[in-house]
Amino acid sequence: MIFKKELKGAVVLAALIALAPLRAFAAFEDLGFGARAPGMGDAVTGVADDISAIHYNPAGLSNLERPKLLASHSLFYTGLSDGSSLGLSAVALALPITGGRNGTLGVAWQQFSLSGVYYEQTGQISWGYRFPKASKFGKFSIGGTLKYLSHGFTRLDETYNAVEGDLMQNGNSDPVLAGANSKSALDADAGILYRLTRRWTLGAAILNAMQADVAFSSLDKDKVPMKTRLGASYKSLWMVLAADARLQKAPDGKMDKQFVLAAEKVFPSLERGDIGVRGSLGAGDREFKQATLGLSYKIQKIQFDYGFSLPLGTVKETSGNHKLALTYHFGAATQTELAETELLDQYKRLREAQSYKSPRDTSSLNDPRLAEVKAQTDQENYYAANKLLLEKANELLPDTSVVNLTRRLSTIAAFYPSLAAEGRKKQRWEELLSGGARDLINGNDIRALKQLAYAQSLNQQDSALSAFLEQAAELTHVAADKVPSDFSRGWAEYKITQSDEFYVKKSYAEALRKLEELLELEPNSLMALKKSGSCNYTLGNYERAGVNWDRAIMLEPDPQEKAKLGKMLDEARARQSKASPWEPEGAQMSGAGQDGKQDSGSAADARDIEKTYQTGADFYAKGEYGKAADAFRKILTKDPKNTQAKKALERIIRLSR
Repeated sequence: MIFKKELKGAVVLAALIALAPLRAFAAFEDLGFGARAPGMGDAVTGVADDISAIHYNPAGLSNLERPKLLASHSLFYTGLSDGSSLGLSAVALALPITGGRNGTLGVAWQQFSLSGVYYEQTGQISWGYRFPKASKFGKFSIGGTLKYLSHGFTRLDETYNAVEGDLMQNGNSDPVLAGANSKSALDADAGILYRLTRRWTLGAAILNAMQADVAFSSLDKDKVPMKTRLGASYKSLWMVLAADARLQKAPDGKMDKQFVLAAEKVFPSLERGDIGVRGSLGAGDREFKQATLGLSYKIQKIQFDYGFSLPLGTVKETSGNHKLALTYHFGAATQTELAETELLDQYKRLREAQSYKSPRDTSSLNDPRLAEVKAQTDQENYYAANKLLLEKANELLPDTSVVNLTRRLSTIAAFYPSLAAEGRKKQRWEELLSGGARDLINGNDIRALKQLAYAQSLNQQDSALSAFLEQAAELTHVAADKVPSDFSRGWAEYKITQSDEFYVKKSYAEALRKLEELLELEPNSLMALKKSGSCNYTLGNYERAGVNWDRAIMLEPDPQEKAKLGKMLDEARARQSKASPWEPEGAQMSGAGQDGKQDSGSAADARDIEKTYQTGADFYAKGEYGKAADAFRKILTKDPKNTQAKKALERIIRLSR
């Protein structure tokens, strides 16, 4: 019985070390990396567009535009009857160097363990570089990886009883198990990508190029086999199709071949994050058959991935391999991601337009058929205007814009049949109410709700005005910018207070935005003009600061204050005059003056504008559109012709409508 037990233990340990359940040819068999690529059957040699390129094709690191961090854990062949526990943990970090212009550096660490008996550790440092587009190699990316391999096993009682050769003929101890129980070696990978077209990419990688010898015994050889991978991928905006061909020399000297086809589809959403689905089918020599599935969810900078694979026709009584990964994307959203967001927003608007009209899509009162209605609205006789519109509805319908106009006009008429002053001067809240009603009819919803909220703050005892404000907000789907109930002063003072709170926190851009909201309705607010000038000056917008203070000087009645503002205005103009002109598409864009020599001032401006743009893009990615708009406006103050900032600002304006 003891003899049988010792024999069984030796056999089990030998099987574990040989990784027989994994159909391995040697130690350090490729077990995949992360969870996204395994969900695609590891067919990513020609894809290589995320941090897993460290493992599959280091040339793909050049596709990364911002730092990324990944952590993952995998469980292999779960549910085996012998209770074996096979796990792989990994962590990786990728860092573009100088924005990727000098390539991208990647580091990774993996540890595979088998029931606490056997382990493999792999440390990697990788670098991927994409040649400049203008060079003759502009379609190529190259990369390399240096790997530190280390593996070992735990000495069990059965280890010392293991024997070599035929038990009946040779009773010598097994030199592998009786010798050193750990081994380390260096190896290397290399990869290349070729962008055939905008959508098609070809890739190739050689893994374990040095074929490191990781045998425990000096009497034996255990070389990590070199693997050759060829891949191709087709990418559209939210879909990837990929194929891989793999070649590897088997222990019997033959060349084993495997082929895998994979696909990935992402279902994006502006508000709820992106959901990804992927899968693959693979087949090859030695009865290799495999099916994989994968899922992912990405929200802002965080991405979760799950990968599942099931070997077909080999290992039985297993619930397959399960892989989980978490990826964090540092920094601002890339230009590609911003473009995808913009396009997604356009798709959303198109889909909405196919099913219903926006509540802001109102029929214009400039339509000749509505001349009588317009005449009554100009006199603020809303009951009469609504009655005329209803009489003409039969000849105007079906037209959803007319329906929307009718809803708006009838809502105003229900609360205020007429807002005509009848020869008297209107109070300020009445002026704002009239302006809000006009904007509501014309479809200027955001401005309408601001004016109505301002009016309500000045006349908080008027229950009809409060009810009208709520009805207008429901009608337009625009949140009313109401003053909190515990704030005793009006809307204008509330905006000043909000601005002061942001200013104390040194959030100058947000403080400025609150002041600009006030100045939109109160362009002659002396306090807002002074504070707006200070915010603009602090942000380096000297020209805009000068405009604010110049207007404030004209409104300031106090001579001493006027003199102080004059000095501040002179300082802003002096700072503005020192600023170098910016030519975004000319020589100064690259930091060169007209004589071809390096202009240090222009180079500094270029870096400052680039930094400001990245800040704005980061705010945009977070959904903080006000802060993003302030950043892009700051760029346009220095460079009114900057097309990138213009497009970004226009995009935000469209989102805010």
